[in-house]
This record gives sequence, structure tokens and C-alpha cells, in this order.
Amino acid sequence: MKKVVVIGGMAAGCKAATRLKRLKPEYSITIIEKKPFVSFGTCGMPFYASGDVEDFMALATTPWDMVRDEHFFKNVKDIQVLTNTEVTKINHKDKIVFTVNCQTNDEKLIEYDYLVLATGAKPVKPSFPYTESEKILDFHNPLNAKKFKELAQTGKIGSVAIIGGGFIGVELAEAMVSLWGIETYLIELTDRLLPQTLNKEISDLLVKTLRNEDINVYLETAVESIVVDDSGDNKVLLNNGDSIITDLVFICTGVEPNTDLAKMIDVNTEKSGGIQVDEQLRTNIADVWAAGDCIEIKNLITGNLSFCPLGSLANREGKVVAESIAGLATDFKGAVGTNSVKVFGFIVASAGLNENSLKTCEMDYSCVWGTFYDRPDYMPDSKILFGKLIYEKKTLRLLGLQIAGRGEVTRYIDVFSVFASKHGTVNDLIEFEHAYTPTHSSPMSPLNLLGAMAVSQELDGIICANPNELDNFDGTLLDVREQSEILSFKCEGNVIETSIANYRNIIKDMDKTMSLLVVCQKGPRAYEAARYCKHLGFEKVKYLGGGIQLAKQMLDRAE
Repeated sequence: MKKVVVIGGMAAGCKAATRLKRLKPEYSITIIEKKPFVSFGTCGMPFYASGDVEDFMALATTPWDMVRDEHFFKNVKDIQVLTNTEVTKINHKDKIVFTVNCQTNDEKLIEYDYLVLATGAKPVKPSFPYTESEKILDFHNPLNAKKFKELAQTGKIGSVAIIGGGFIGVELAEAMVSLWGIETYLIELTDRLLPQTLNKEISDLLVKTLRNEDINVYLETAVESIVVDDSGDNKVLLNNGDSIITDLVFICTGVEPNTDLAKMIDVNTEKSGGIQVDEQLRTNIADVWAAGDCIEIKNLITGNLSFCPLGSLANREGKVVAESIAGLATDFKGAVGTNSVKVFGFIVASAGLNENSLKTCEMDYSCVWGTFYDRPDYMPDSKILFGKLIYEKKTLRLLGLQIAGRGEVTRYIDVFSVFASKHGTVNDLIEFEHAYTPTHSSPMSPLNLLGAMAVSQELDGIICANPNELDNFDGTLLDVREQSEILSFKCEGNVIETSIANYRNIIKDMDKTMSLLVVCQKGPRAYEAARYCKHLGFEKVKYLGGGIQLAKQMLDRAE
């Protein structure tokens, strides 16, 4: 009988153990977890903090209301689970794991034939100094989420500072305000929220959503230090000279692979610290596999290794580990980094690379922006979506997609993810066949339209302008909206106001060498007019991507 030890009892570790037990029921499998619980849905922690999930252990409960604890794994899965247990040493030559019980200090040696490292990630240590305090917490440990909720329920938290504008920071900001009404400060070092996935245009939409809910968002702001004053309040000192006094501080400055045990047995790690694995998720040490947030995986767009700590990937990786140990033909080829977040009913989703990543890779790329309805505009529940497509100029290969709005967003990202992982091009978007019915979709999918815009830009020279150009374009704006639309938002600068029905009469005698930016409400009319201007011989003409509808969401003067 083979003995398998899994170190780490969250997504990847539990998936590896349960899948392997199905494939090899005769194997003896032990999961070792330092925390007092296993199989905990850590991605649901912000929703526990917000009150959407009332019971802490609901995040470790099956759909049929059984808590996935030691007894569950033993009785239902025939898997031994050791919680509150820390691995102190691994002897990979003799295949022995040394453990200590965190409550009793009892030591135990466990032999194995196969070892799985699913040690996850750990919070990145902040670069700024801070005073140790029970009211300065990270949000990586589920017990800290529990501690916050207990304080909030007793009315002890009136204000919170969240340092870090990634996914956890953004979701936490909503949690603080939506149920508890806590005064909230969100502080981000870069010029955007979700900086690892979004470009500024789409991030600006998210920023505006949060600020409209009275969340104080600080961008391009560094924390110098956090000190606790005599009254027990936290004073957050910022590099702009300001200071914020709050009852609680959450430090959400990111995570990094937890590879301490791996390094102890000379497992190879990559440049960003993650464990190096092959496509079967085997390490360089015989009979040792790794999965989850502790590993690096291949980015399927660039081919480079990357750190991608997502629960969806951890579950898939755990499955591959189990199948590899069981001797099945299996592999994990990598990922494109598909994700989404929803705050105050506003959804932002992305897949692939953003422009910052592409500049680092020195790839020749281009972009188009669009504004769409998620179903025909005559439907009473139609919602507006904003999208940005990034593609490689020479090959038209898909590189990245970001979509935001209050409608059905993730379906488009999921489809794009499949195409991008297969090295698809914008032509795949044009040819994409989708299920159409007015109750939930339009005849032309936003993916169809973005693909067509990209092809028109590269093959026909119909240039799609960044929405930010509305306020800084050095030339003439040709506004082809109707007068009622113009009254609701008036463009500034050198503007010619006309309409889609009359613009041909206006442009026929204009200087063809002038710089011309055509604008309309959402983009299609401007695109059509720009194409006709190009036909007439205008040398420097383009249309505003996403139209006024997108641009005004991004401009401070537009409310």
C-alpha cells in the first residue's frame, strides 16, 4: 500500500488528496494543515467579512451542509487529516515528514512514498515599518477575517484603512461599506486599482464606482509608516504628508509563494520564488509534486513562467497532481490569468495581459475600445458594458481583454480565455458563434464587434483612439451625435457639432490634412464617419473608442 502525504489542506492539497483517493482507493493519504481547519474557501473571506456569508464555517461546508473537517474526510473520503499541525522538517532521502502539533507540542513522524507540496502563498512583508497591534491585520489568514467581524459586530470599528488595491483590497473596501457603514480608506501605490490585471482606462471605471460609494481611494500613494497612538488608534502616515487615523488597518500588499519547506529539501524555485514544476507538476526531487499558490506556471500567451495565485487554477492543479501520481496521462499546460471581481454590482473581468506586461515583454501590440449593450438596447434590463481588446499587430494574435459593467461580463472573458490559450486571433472573435436571444444577448456579441474593430484598424487603417484622448486631442473633434446627446455632455476644444445624417455635407470641403477625431455616444456612428472620411482622403482621422459613454466615465469633469 502506497503512502501519500499532502502538506497543505486548502484548495490544491484537498483536491489532490480526494482525486487520488478516487483513483487509488487502496492508497493511504494524509493531509497536514497548520490551521485549525481544511478545505476552506479563502476567496469567500471578503463576503464573510461583509455579512453576505454569515457563518464562518460555511466557507468549509459542502453543498449538502456537511463541514469538511477531519471527521468528514475520514468518514466520507477515507483520508486522514491532521489540523493544527506544522511540518518542521522533511527527510526526502528516507521519505519522512516530521511534524509537531501546534496545541500539544506532540511530535510525530510520518512516512511517505509520494509527497505533495501544497503550501500555498504567504503575505508579502510590507516595505514600511508598523507597530505590532491586534488592529493591524493581513487578510490572508481566515482567522483575521473572523477577528474583524467580531469587532465590527460589537461596534468597535468605525474606520478602516486598507493598504493595497488588488482584488482582496477592493472586495474588502466594499465589505466595509455595504453592511457595516465603516468609513473606508483604500490606498494603492500605483496609478490604478488591480494593477496586475487592468489598464488605467478600465481601472478608472472601478475607481469611480468605489468613490461614488463614499470610499476614499488614494492612488499613487505610498505608506511611510503606521504607528499606534496612546488611545490605541492607528495613524497611517502617507508620502504626500497626509495622515489617516483609523480604528483598524488591513495590510493587503500582495502574496508570494510559500516555499520554505520546498527549499529545505532543495526543490528548485523560479526567479519570482515559486516552485519549479513540469507539466505533470513534478518537482526536481523524485516522488515530490507541488500544486497551488506555491508554484509558478507557464503563461500561455508569453510562454514565460508566472505566479498566478487563483483558486480556480489551484483546484485544476491538484487534480493533475493526483492523476500524475496515479500514473495517468495528464498535464497542466499553464494559464492566461482569467479573473473577475464584483463590487457594488459593478463587474470587472480580465484575461491575458495588460499593457504594462506587454511593454515588459517588448511585444508590438495595439488596442481597441468599445461600448456595448449586453442584450438589445430595447430590452428593459439591458446593461452597458465597456471593453478593451489588446492584440499583436503583426499576427493579430489575442493578447488581452478587459471588460467592465453591470451586465453579463464574465461570459465574454471566459470565451476569450479559451481562444487566447489556443493562440487565437481577432478573426476567431469575429467568427465566434454565440447563443442569441434578446432576453440575454445581442445579435452581435461584443467579442464579434471588438474583433471587427481590430481588423479594420490593422487592415483598413480605421484607427480607434484611446478614450482619454477626448480631453487632450490636438486637432478638431467632429461630433456626430444628435443635439439631445450633445446637451447631456458637451465636448470641449475645437469642436464641429453636426449629426450622422448631416456630417457628409460638413466634411466635403474641409482640409484633408487636418487632424480629425470623430466622436459619437458609443462608437459605431463615429466609426462609420471615420471610415468615410478615410475614403475621402483625410490623412489623419480616427474615432473615439467606446464613444462619449466610455470617455465621460473616465474624466473627472464628467459626473
